[in-house]
Amino acid sequence: MNHAPEADPSQPPPQSAGRRWNSPAFTASALAGLAWAGLCYAVETLAFPLTIHEPLQYLYRPLSLLLLPLRLLFYNLLVETGSAPVRFLAAGVAASALMPLLLWGLYALWPARRARRPLQIHDVEPGRRQFLAWGVTLAAGGGMTGIGGHGVLIAPGRIRLAPYELHIADLPKSFDGLRIAHISDTHYGPFITLEYLTHAINLVNGADPDLVVLTGDYIHRTPHAIADGIGVLRRLKAPLGVVGVLGNHDHWEGPEACKRRFAEMGIPLVDNTRLFLTAKGLADTPGKECLCVAGVGDLWTDRVRPKDALAGVPAAMPRLLLSHNPDVAETRLYPDDRVDLMLSGHTHGGQVALPGWGPLLLPSAFGQKYAGGLVEGPHCRVLISRGVGMAALPIRIGVPPEVPIITLRA
Repeated sequence: MNHAPEADPSQPPPQSAGRRWNSPAFTASALAGLAWAGLCYAVETLAFPLTIHEPLQYLYRPLSLLLLPLRLLFYNLLVETGSAPVRFLAAGVAASALMPLLLWGLYALWPARRARRPLQIHDVEPGRRQFLAWGVTLAAGGGMTGIGGHGVLIAPGRIRLAPYELHIADLPKSFDGLRIAHISDTHYGPFITLEYLTHAINLVNGADPDLVVLTGDYIHRTPHAIADGIGVLRRLKAPLGVVGVLGNHDHWEGPEACKRRFAEMGIPLVDNTRLFLTAKGLADTPGKECLCVAGVGDLWTDRVRPKDALAGVPAAMPRLLLSHNPDVAETRLYPDDRVDLMLSGHTHGGQVALPGWGPLLLPSAFGQKYAGGLVEGPHCRVLISRGVGMAALPIRIGVPPEVPIITLRA
């Protein structure tokens, strides 16, 4: 009679692929992934307006970073499907569904690796080198966690005023010393609170600007943010007025609704048109001494018509041009389109910049040229605000939010 060999107690039990991949735990994990995908879909569609209020915004920021790699992977795979917001939502749902399965896969594979050899004493009693390795790893991990936490929860709220003094040809003497506050990319939504925007506006009002210009992207990822995200701009105080253009996010979430909200507040938009700044404020027709404040539509989502915006403006009159996207300076302006200064946003300075390297990623076709600050374009100077809010990544490292305060000199 044959007897089965006795198991060697010094050897670990054999691992079965069936136990790992066909086990009830794996099935439960798959079901959990589907449930999580459904929850993600509900949060980002049905309950998404809730995430534009505190304290859910501070919870949403780190959670969105955890899903970002998978979200971007699926976003690229869905690049030909629907509009950008729809692709982003679909990517989030797919990433959320796959995350538990990936975690289970890592957990299931780990015992198979450990089973290749018997347990050794140094596995449970690390020596000095292992202790040092763990120390370095923990220190590095703690440092990165600290930097990341600061970039997600603290740095985005430390807004600054960035002063500029610029000479403008043919500027009327009455406008010498004119102070302009340039606000861009407030992005009210799941990453940015109304309390923070109110603080930013109070900071701007404290600088006593004569004119406030707005260069787009007032809301982020939900049309439910339009009423409050644009409505908060009513708090701005400037004796000569407030004027703006729309950005790509405003077009994604509802350009007509955004335009109606601005009209309700009496703030004019100059997309592909212009107004004239006089000593009494903004006017439809030029006065004796005035400055043209023109604008163009967003480069990604609208028509860019500088010819329409500057039509009929006297050749000797100085001109400011509002354009959400700074790439307009390279692709849509020509030498006969006199522009003394173009004001833009859109790039956010990259939001994350490393010392000696600069921004890691910029939504511009011209590399880091239009990351932020004053830039000499092919036909005019361009002043790019690094923005007030955040988009795509709820983090700022090395790129604080800002509002340029521009003083014009004759």
